[in-house]
Amino acid sequence: MNKAIDIKAILTNNKEPKFSGELSQSQLTQALNWYAQHRDSKDATKYAADFLKKKHKITASDGLKSIPNTFGFLCRIVSLGGVLSDSNATFFNETINKLKQPTSVAKSTTTSILSIQDHVKRKASECIGELEGQVDELIISKFKANVSPYATMTGMSVKNTHTKFVIEHFKTRRAEYDDVLTTTDSDVKEAYSNFTKLQLKKLIAYCDQVIVDGKKLAGEVIKTRKPRKRKAKSAEQLIAKLNYAKDFAELKLASIDPKTIIGASQLWVYNTKTRKLGVYQTADAAGLNIKGSTIQNFAESKSISKTLRKPGVTIPEVLKAGKVALRNVLTDIRAAEKVLTGRINTDTILLRTIK
Repeated sequence: MNKAIDIKAILTNNKEPKFSGELSQSQLTQALNWYAQHRDSKDATKYAADFLKKKHKITASDGLKSIPNTFGFLCRIVSLGGVLSDSNATFFNETINKLKQPTSVAKSTTTSILSIQDHVKRKASECIGELEGQVDELIISKFKANVSPYATMTGMSVKNTHTKFVIEHFKTRRAEYDDVLTTTDSDVKEAYSNFTKLQLKKLIAYCDQVIVDGKKLAGEVIKTRKPRKRKAKSAEQLIAKLNYAKDFAELKLASIDPKTIIGASQLWVYNTKTRKLGVYQTADAAGLNIKGSTIQNFAESKSISKTLRKPGVTIPEVLKAGKVALRNVLTDIRAAEKVLTGRINTDTILLRTIK
């Protein structure tokens, strides 16, 4: 077994652990657990302040007020000869780098160099540090502390991009605690012997709560994200690609301004090639619309056409009839009904619209 920790010292209530070499995850956890049970926040702050002053020549007393106890305990472990693994050193070193920035100028310089991904990881690391601090609170209070992962994450304005890192971290932590309950490894069991099965289950429950709250927060962020507001197109833009017949000399017909179609309740059309007279009826109060060379938002069941035997007689009636008279124009024509498709082409005269 790795002798980076003096196991017997840890199991002695008032004797501080000794360190030599790199600590495994379970060894680091057992050491942090010892400090959480036998030292308080004042000790953690002092450990951090002494370490930063001695090793990095910096004074960061004000900044340490917002740093979790875990960081102070890590400072103590490292100062006593413990070596952190790469994964555990990430939080430790990022916290030190943050404390090295005493002025807003230095912070802005660092921020400008960091990539978006760096910012995301840093924010996630800060959140993980706060949540690990809650684990310390639970242990120190013998699991009586009232902690809320959700309140912590929302208070730190954690976004969907951050929660995935937080969730992954606590999935690993959960698996570690769960392994202690099921393992037959005597070394692992000894490392966590200061916890009862009930306490380990409470630590697992906390990890589960972080995971659930992280997923909940991620879902809420996605749900409440405002959809991009599309810029409304002008009438000129909507009719730009509309293909229609400008006029029809044989019947002395001329198309109306197509812009009047936008928002209209009815559009009457005449196909000069097929001699079909048709009417588009709007589907709702928004009125008709145009996309490309197609009429949109029309009621398919009510938008029909019929072939005219005497277009020279019927079309003038359509052009001068009132709204009430128009209802009977197509009804009185003895011809088969055909449903309109919405397509307008260069054979189509735009006769009139009704608002």
